[in-house]
Amino acid sequence: MQFAHVSISSKAIWTIAVVSLALFFILGRWHRSKVVDADVISYYSYLPAVVVQGDITMNYAHGNDFYADKVWGIIWKEGFGPVQKYTMGLSWLYAPFFLAGHGSAMLLGYPADGYSAPYKFWLQLSALFYLVLGMVWLRKVLRTYYSEEITALTLLVLAFGTNLYYYSHGQAAMPHVYLFALVSGMLWLTIRFYAAPNWGRALALGLICSLITLVRPNHILLWIVPMGYGLTSLAQLRARLSFWLRHFPKLLLFSLLQALILAPQLLYWHLMTNHWIYYSYGDESFFWDAPKVLKVWFSYRNGWLVYTPLMALAVVGLALLRKYARDFSIVLPVVFALGTYVISCWWCWWYGGSFGQRVFIDFYPMLALGFAGALTQIQSISHSKASKIVALSFLGLFVALNVFQTFQYSRGVIHYDSMTSRAYWNVFGRDRRSPAQALELQAPDYEAAKVGVR
Repeated sequence: MQFAHVSISSKAIWTIAVVSLALFFILGRWHRSKVVDADVISYYSYLPAVVVQGDITMNYAHGNDFYADKVWGIIWKEGFGPVQKYTMGLSWLYAPFFLAGHGSAMLLGYPADGYSAPYKFWLQLSALFYLVLGMVWLRKVLRTYYSEEITALTLLVLAFGTNLYYYSHGQAAMPHVYLFALVSGMLWLTIRFYAAPNWGRALALGLICSLITLVRPNHILLWIVPMGYGLTSLAQLRARLSFWLRHFPKLLLFSLLQALILAPQLLYWHLMTNHWIYYSYGDESFFWDAPKVLKVWFSYRNGWLVYTPLMALAVVGLALLRKYARDFSIVLPVVFALGTYVISCWWCWWYGGSFGQRVFIDFYPMLALGFAGALTQIQSISHSKASKIVALSFLGLFVALNVFQTFQYSRGVIHYDSMTSRAYWNVFGRDRRSPAQALELQAPDYEAAKVGVR
């Protein structure tokens, strides 16, 4: 097939893939940075434990200086290693690339310890795979409701105009690009399942929903999406109940898959703590009676719409889904509202070291439908060529802002958790920190936040 005959939305995905691969080699993060860092240490540690050491308890790390910065946990159990804070879902998604790194290390003479250069190379590359996979699935979802042009523009803006860009090329092994792919797949499989509810699609949908839950357990609320798809009236609710009565065995399959996917995690918790269900976050908790929605969205300390302003269009666009993507018009605003509430109730509402509110990236496939709706509405009222040029220029400006602010963040010009309005505007448009900025930063009090002083 000649490239000239490829659809414009497919060309957008090719553009994202080629640019991302070029950045992968230009930035060379796998040999310039510590890829297994921060939260990734815990997400990743299951793989070296099982494949390299053959010891899921990670007892080998006790008193071993090599593992001092490679194995973390919240408690040490006598005769065992540390209990990992994060669930093992990401390790499942890393696994094919970890095995490629393991094979490469042995073939090329690197230490086959799970942490040498080949492992970092393949782990960083895995993020690009899931980015492109997510874009492929998301394109299918968007094309169900929107034009080629709107779909292409939405995909390009998400890839380069939001903080998904940083979490695909910077701290790429964090969970967000992986969840972006899984949620995109969930939306596409939801559409496909209701179009033809066969066993294969039921299996695929149950599997992907289960993986989402295993990567981030509080995302079980996303199961509302396949359950609520297409429900826009009470009559449809009655029809949906009738549908599930007819397909009740497939509903049972969802529960069975969830149990099978979660079983290794439950066995791990029981081995390490003697409890089948274990809260591994220690003294970290939610404050359900004190959500910080305005701070989560607008604070200079990692506020979502401060550092990813284009997503304001996506939020507005959710109100247009009834016009453009009716099947999702009720369920997506409800899930987004619930997700925002959960995010804003977490004790650390700024989510530690972060470029903007990284946790919203997990919701971007859903918000993409709203963003595309907003673009379609703008297109419908932009009758002149000049107005369309203005709209595209506006988008281009904010994409450029995101790319530049990503550069600032990677250079430490934008601080990971201590920005204030004065610090932000002092370095706005600058490529290096000003001497005065250190005085304008305000570090958060993590210990106070844990007890509710946020």
